Amino acid sequence: MRSHGFIKGMAAGLVLGACATMLCDPVSDRQRHRMQRKTEGVFRSIGNILDSALDMVR
Repeated sequence: MRSHGFIKGMAAGLVLGACATMLCDPVSDRQRHRMQRKTEGVFRSIGNILDSALDMVR
C-alpha cells in the first residue's frame, strides 16, 4: 500500500518539477527539435532490442 503512494508522489513531483523548469527556462525551437530526434532514436533502439530479444526467445 505504501509503495503506491510513493509512486504517485514521485510522478506528481516529476510533473511539477518539469512544469517549473519549463516556466523558468523555456526551451528554444532548435533545442526542442534536437530533443525530439534524440528521443526518437532512443525509442527506436529500445524497440530493436526488444524485437531481437523476442526473436531469441522464439
